Amino acid sequence: MRNGTFAAVLAISCALFSCAGDEEPSAGTSTPAACEGVPSDGCTTLLGPSADDATLLQTAFIEAKSGDSVCLCPGSYSISRELSVGVPDLTIRGLGATPDDTVLDFAGQSGNHGVDVTSDAFAMENLWIKNTTGNGVVVTGADGVTFRKLKVTWDAGSVVENGAYAVYPVSSQNVLIEQTEVVGAADAGIYVGQCTTAVVRDCKVHGNVAGIEIENTTHAEVYDNESWDNTAGILVFVLPNLEKKNGMDALVHDNLVHENNRANFAEPGTIVASVPAGTGMLLLAADNTEIRNNTVENNVSVGVMLLSFETIKIVLQGVTDDPATDPWPEKMFVHDNTFSGNGTAPKDILATLVTTPPLQDVVWDGKEDPAKSGAELCLGTSNLPSFVDLQGGLDPAAGSTDTTPFECTLPPVPPVEP
Repeated sequence: MRNGTFAAVLAISCALFSCAGDEEPSAGTSTPAACEGVPSDGCTTLLGPSADDATLLQTAFIEAKSGDSVCLCPGSYSISRELSVGVPDLTIRGLGATPDDTVLDFAGQSGNHGVDVTSDAFAMENLWIKNTTGNGVVVTGADGVTFRKLKVTWDAGSVVENGAYAVYPVSSQNVLIEQTEVVGAADAGIYVGQCTTAVVRDCKVHGNVAGIEIENTTHAEVYDNESWDNTAGILVFVLPNLEKKNGMDALVHDNLVHENNRANFAEPGTIVASVPAGTGMLLLAADNTEIRNNTVENNVSVGVMLLSFETIKIVLQGVTDDPATDPWPEKMFVHDNTFSGNGTAPKDILATLVTTPPLQDVVWDGKEDPAKSGAELCLGTSNLPSFVDLQGGLDPAAGSTDTTPFECTLPPVPPVEP
């Protein structure tokens, strides 16, 4: 065995198991030097930076048992390949005072995702994940997903070469994302796709194409987040040609959505690439959505935009229909939000449509399902926003700004119990 190889193996072994020296056992394992003096209550396994961090972490994830907590001592870990987690009821936690203290750096990695999870009851806490070649952390088909005090970034800044999604639970249920910061995702920083029952709260998202996206998801609550310096702050979408065919019951409230004016850097040809820079919130084809008590400020294209997928087909050529997916949004309740400084200089396609800014705070394309009696859009009965109904066209100047038909209420969307 070469000396370098032996040293790497020894470093990994000492991090996973007890080695001779001044380290004392803690939580059933040795205590790596990086963890000396760091509280490690509840940890099943303690890991510290090593000569081969990817092997160290992957070995620990494979050997973990259901109910374990794999804890990472403060420091920087260089991860050269995608990591996978298949053990149910596993927690991965950094032991630093903040996420900045425990860094998983995937610069130069092989493989697509940073961490790929396929198990129930998964939790990741208090870590900084950076520079993944593709998506940051992907959880697929899980019941019980928690991201808490996570940070995901790319050193390159906001560029199309970054991963599309940073925090990415998909086809899962009972999802909680909180106290998480994302910077630089080339599609959506926090993306909840094709899920059932999800909460996104107390997060900070900036420098992404979309800050937060709820897509083809049922029963989601998004609140107490700050979204700024993205292309668009918050998206609630239903898209065609996905396994889950609908999305409904989203409650979006008490968020601060401001200055989302970054130029769109998404992969050309994708639907999110058509979102105009300067968009506060965009609802696309989702049913029974309530948007209330948000502060929406200084988004130069529009505060809140409500669209059917029929409009997207006009804007973005080549997208395909899905007969099983309803393209019409219904039951939209947008009320009691605080708007200021929006629509002052519309960008991208809106720049070609708006000849005399400012654009109204709430813009509805006015497209309705011809087979139904109406879309049921309500703006509340007081504190009404400036509003335009495009009446099925794309010319705001030809739309109606009369709020009278929309001065109504709808049953509130119930909150989610995480």
